[in-house]
Amino acid sequence: MGLLKTGSKPLWLVLLITFLSLGFIASCTHEDTLNPSDPDVPTLGQLDKQVRVQVAYNASEVAFKFVWKTQKKLYPTGQANVGKNYPMQFHDMLQHNGTRFDRLASDRRLEEDRITFMIDKQEGGIQGYARMGCGITCHTGMTDHRLLTNAVLDHWHWRGARSGPMGYAEDVAVDNVSRIRDDLGTMPSKFLRSGGDRFREDHGAITGTGHPVLVDGLPRFVFNKGKTLPGGFVIPGFFLPNRSNATMIDAHIDIPQIKDVSKNISLLVVYQDRNFDPVEKVNAIDLGYLAWLATGSLTHLPAHLRDETTADFNVWKNFWATETNISTAPAAITKLDQVHQEWVASGKKAMVTRSVGFIYNSDQHDISSEREFNAERDEWTVILKRKLATTSTKDANLATLPNGGKFTVSFAMHDSGAGSETHDISLPYELSNLEGADLKAKQVSNISDVDWNTVPALDTYWVKQAVMPKFTNDWLRSGAHPGSGSIESTKCITCHTESNNVIFTQGVLN
Repeated sequence: MGLLKTGSKPLWLVLLITFLSLGFIASCTHEDTLNPSDPDVPTLGQLDKQVRVQVAYNASEVAFKFVWKTQKKLYPTGQANVGKNYPMQFHDMLQHNGTRFDRLASDRRLEEDRITFMIDKQEGGIQGYARMGCGITCHTGMTDHRLLTNAVLDHWHWRGARSGPMGYAEDVAVDNVSRIRDDLGTMPSKFLRSGGDRFREDHGAITGTGHPVLVDGLPRFVFNKGKTLPGGFVIPGFFLPNRSNATMIDAHIDIPQIKDVSKNISLLVVYQDRNFDPVEKVNAIDLGYLAWLATGSLTHLPAHLRDETTADFNVWKNFWATETNISTAPAAITKLDQVHQEWVASGKKAMVTRSVGFIYNSDQHDISSEREFNAERDEWTVILKRKLATTSTKDANLATLPNGGKFTVSFAMHDSGAGSETHDISLPYELSNLEGADLKAKQVSNISDVDWNTVPALDTYWVKQAVMPKFTNDWLRSGAHPGSGSIESTKCITCHTESNNVIFTQGVLN
């Protein structure tokens, strides 16, 4: 039987051409189409090491972009989350313990993912930092973080649960005493602390009589169920949601299934100065406020909010009256009943996170952030932005970066599911816009619209976990370190190259 033909071409040839064309189209990714008509614009390959760092700046601001491979979680030992890759955007949950809401037991607690770095100028900078990086702040086996001089070292700290969900990184520093938070500014709220609420605070249960929420010791803050936030996101419940937006009841099973980080479903944002940050982010309600309206009692509140005649009380009352649109006892009781019923319906297993966030004009809020997670490649992407020069003496002044200024950056990733002592760190790298810098910054016109494919990238590995106990100021300067004699004059990467080293992890992950 003869071959079927379409026009002058056999049908099999037409089908083959069509199939190949469709296959080509289907194989294109988003990255393939970023600059389809401009062959002169380079496209960065996918990350095949552990971390990628890029820096862009304009006349007044700088942006750091980090992409890193997540680890299979190692902690808490024996729990269902261990061995799984996921973006950890939750931290230190509160759940009812039979008496009241409290932290999970210490062997069940979950830790957020984090990316953090320290930065200092090279010319006239802190002695030792240009060569040893953050190792100069570590002593006695890394359990103590401080400098040995009166200097202050700038520390940018992005937290996957306690800062990233509200679009910031925590601006902190290290001095000769400890790790410190940056200048507090004038804290406009005193919801938790009599001295003023900081960037983040911890809350707990409220207890008392007059309503089941108080009798059962539910948490001070829960989510404002039903509120619509930018992007059309409607808060699904009063407590933490799982992937299906039902109430989360087992964090170790539910959290690893959540790969979407496009919405804040984890951090309770309980205060916002809308003049400072106009993008609506408050997503919580204060059950302490509703309980006061419902019962007339203030004993469940902090001592500084128990006097209705004070300015602190009235600022707090007015904020929550506006935020909840509730100012009468019947309306408060109705809302409290709804919260209590949702908790009971969860089998009394519903949760909230322990930390709550505050947004206002302060040095702690100098660094804004963006986040994304690629579930197919198990990669976090975080972009941190700040003015080149701020008003804080604790911040590194980066104003010379556009003019060839040189800085040292040393970064770390916390991604194993445990606390600070399990983090992965980098060697120190030189940052400049000059040729030959380890991390070459690129000038752009708009820091909020960077084509990162055109920005030079530093792809590297983390320091081996086995080496971490030695990556301290004390050991690096000791006779046990073969390079101690040249520590002030030679870069670590001069001796510890990726092709011949005892310091880097060579696999993609530890």
